[in-house]
Amino acid sequence: MRTELMIGEFARRSRLPESTLRYYDKIGLLVPAVVDPGTGYRRYTVDQLPVAVLISRLRSLGVAPDAIADVLLGGAEAATALARERQRASAQIERGRERLRGLDELLAEGPPRAYRARVVDLAPCEVAALRFSLPAAELEAGVTRAIATLRSALRRGGRPRAGPWGAAFPLDITDQVSGFVFATVAEGSPDPAGTELLPGGRAISVLHQGSPAGLPLAYSAAFDTLGRLGAAAVGPVIEKYEPSLVEVVVPFRQLGRPR
Repeated sequence: MRTELMIGEFARRSRLPESTLRYYDKIGLLVPAVVDPGTGYRRYTVDQLPVAVLISRLRSLGVAPDAIADVLLGGAEAATALARERQRASAQIERGRERLRGLDELLAEGPPRAYRARVVDLAPCEVAALRFSLPAAELEAGVTRAIATLRSALRRGGRPRAGPWGAAFPLDITDQVSGFVFATVAEGSPDPAGTELLPGGRAISVLHQGSPAGLPLAYSAAFDTLGRLGAAAVGPVIEKYEPSLVEVVVPFRQLGRPR
């Protein structure tokens, strides 16, 4: 039985394209046993086939080359890399489910729902907070992670939450969004997290039920109301999160007479 295989035969058996094998050679992921110095022909050994097959399986699962390299190390490094990839795949599935829920809502809801906007008075409030800076496309997932981090910090510090979780965003969304997540906490002990001051004053409040994908409708209702009041929005805008409910709060200043 031949112990060495030319790249074409090795590719056929491992189900990896020759171009991919050349790339893996270039980055050191799967190096041929022999490279002819005169012709540059690559030859692999039969003993390399199990490694190539494992790489092929990982590649078909969408695992990146750097993570594949960790898996090939075996032992604890492999287990950690596989667990990390599983977590990544699970997050992708959850994002897909969220997309499905949003699409199902669009199919079921028919005409846009009517939102009730009301004017509220805000008192300045110091809150436990954690700042973030996130790409706009990753905002929802990033805010969820930031709230989880803040929750852990408050638990470690023994600070019970005294109000809903929330997040403050700039008035205008750009490609990179900076803001903070927050929670009102009971007084009496040092705060393990940072703090921020939520401003006081008048604001428009709109309640949104359903998928976060529908939040722009609530914002649109808030800004429509500001236009009728002859008022201008000021930042930051605030979202407060309850189960299946988001309160959108847009602070404003009066400019002229209501329409």
